[in-house]
Amino acid sequence: MKKRPETEKIGEYQMADETVKIVETTKEYELLKSDIVPSHPDEEPTWYNKTAGMLDKFRVIPRMVMLAYIFAFYKSVTWFMQLPDPTNSQAMFISTIVGAGAAFFGLYVGKPGSSLPKGKK
Repeated sequence: MKKRPETEKIGEYQMADETVKIVETTKEYELLKSDIVPSHPDEEPTWYNKTAGMLDKFRVIPRMVMLAYIFAFYKSVTWFMQLPDPTNSQAMFISTIVGAGAAFFGLYVGKPGSSLPKGKK
C-alpha cells in the first residue's frame, strides 16, 4: 500500500487497481464565556425550572407512585383477607395487584440507561 500526498485533509491510497479516498475532518469550536454563562438575571433559570430540577433530583413523583401502590396494596389485601369464601376471580385479582408490585418496584429502583459493568453479572 503506497500513499500519495495531495493535501493535508485528503489522502489517496493506491491499492492494486483501486483508489480509495479518505477524508479526515476535525472541528474545534471556540465560544465566548458570555454565550454559556448568563450575564443578566433575566437569563437565569426560573423558579419552575429549579422546581422541576428538585423534583427530578429527589425523585418525588416515583416515590408518590410507590406510596399510592402501597396504599392500594394494603387496602386490597385487607379486603381479600376479610372475605369469608374468596372465589378464584377474587384471588386472581389480588395476584395481579401483587404481581404489579414487582413491576412498580423494578421501575422505581431501576435507573434509565444503567447497565452492569463488563465482566460482572
